[in-house]
Amino acid sequence: MSRGARRLLAALALPALALAGAIKPYYGGELVVRLNEPSSFRLNSASYSNLIFYSLIYENFFYLAPDGQISSNVFQEYRYDAAARTLFLTPRENLSFSNGKPLTAKNIQVSLKVFLGSDLFAASRLSKVVKNVRLNGEQVALELLADQPDIVSLLTAPELVVLAEDEQSFSGLFYPQEWEKNQHLILRANPYYAGGRAYLDRVRVTFSDSPAPDLFLAAPGQFRDSCLEFDSGIYQNLYLCFLQPDIGQNTKIALFSLLKRFNEAVGGRYRELGSLTSDDESPVAIRIKTLSPQKTAAILKTSEIKLYALSSLSFLEKDLTAFLKGSNLKIETQFIDNSEFMAFLESAAIKYVLIDRLFQKKSPPEEKLSRILKESSFNRFNAQYLRMLSELDEARFSNSPELLTEQIARISEAIVNDGFIFPLFQRNYSLYIRRSWPALEIDSYGRPLLQRVSQAHD
Repeated sequence: MSRGARRLLAALALPALALAGAIKPYYGGELVVRLNEPSSFRLNSASYSNLIFYSLIYENFFYLAPDGQISSNVFQEYRYDAAARTLFLTPRENLSFSNGKPLTAKNIQVSLKVFLGSDLFAASRLSKVVKNVRLNGEQVALELLADQPDIVSLLTAPELVVLAEDEQSFSGLFYPQEWEKNQHLILRANPYYAGGRAYLDRVRVTFSDSPAPDLFLAAPGQFRDSCLEFDSGIYQNLYLCFLQPDIGQNTKIALFSLLKRFNEAVGGRYRELGSLTSDDESPVAIRIKTLSPQKTAAILKTSEIKLYALSSLSFLEKDLTAFLKGSNLKIETQFIDNSEFMAFLESAAIKYVLIDRLFQKKSPPEEKLSRILKESSFNRFNAQYLRMLSELDEARFSNSPELLTEQIARISEAIVNDGFIFPLFQRNYSLYIRRSWPALEIDSYGRPLLQRVSQAHD
């Protein structure tokens, strides 16, 4: 491999971390993980693949186990003072980032403020109850607007991670060492990781089937003979959004029809989606009548459409580009990094965009619908959508399941009838690991926890 083909990101001298008198487990080895290639190291957990990748290089404030237990590698104490309506977070002593620089309460404060300023549903939920985030000596104090005994549960969001001032420094279990574009990423064990050094020496994140992966994502029920299968507990929805009010209804339906036929062209690889969340849980079925290929072509033949897509949908790029080129229509595609989309939106008049949203199956349908309203508006809310959010919140706390179901159905119909979001497809995942790597756990967000994973030895 030539030097030019590699991108050296960090070179750390790994200190000896053996503890005197401790019984040492087996350390060493490489785990091969197959994921979609990220666009950068800037946090972006929009897709399941990204959710896993960024969990390897960024450390969460808190972890939520499937049984509801909450834990933290970063904080030695977290104490809620109900009288003062304040949560005190005390970081462990002598924490460091992957380059050895200290990880301090100030980094915790800044990371929390960055999260609160993001355009995420989980961040908006937290910001509604947080009055101030201040330093209290070596602690971080979250002052709340009202008594919130379960405040820590709101801090388990997978996007709430510890950030460093230096973009080449990382708080997670591993740090990036080498990136060969379109081939692989090499992650080395972070010797300063807050939860203790990983058993593994490194993780190879591959973007192809060669070498054969040890850990990978696939549709449920495919590799049970050779691998251990874990239910991810999540699914990924794909939507077509229209961000300008001057788009004709015929054009919307024609583009929607074309994208539906794309799924047919790839052998029905994706599950058809007939609701805004999941067909199994939605109280209303959304039926958008598609047009024939002839009518679709007649409507779109004079249009010059630029179809934007979030980079978390990069797995579509090759097939979708070929399909649209074969349609003989003037449709151009452009994929944009999720984290840069808002800035791009300010400088360009975007009409058509493909987006995706990742949902936990166990989350209430009303929470998923709130996420769609909040995260898919791209700050272009009008009074109608703000009112919908308010009415949905009122229904959630009404203790009336009938009223809540009615409100979900009404809002779902209004979003589609307004021509803002059309649901396209849904992807369901299982997480697979080869049986030679038996010690694996996943958290409540479907992410593999690799800290204590080591290869089986006789």
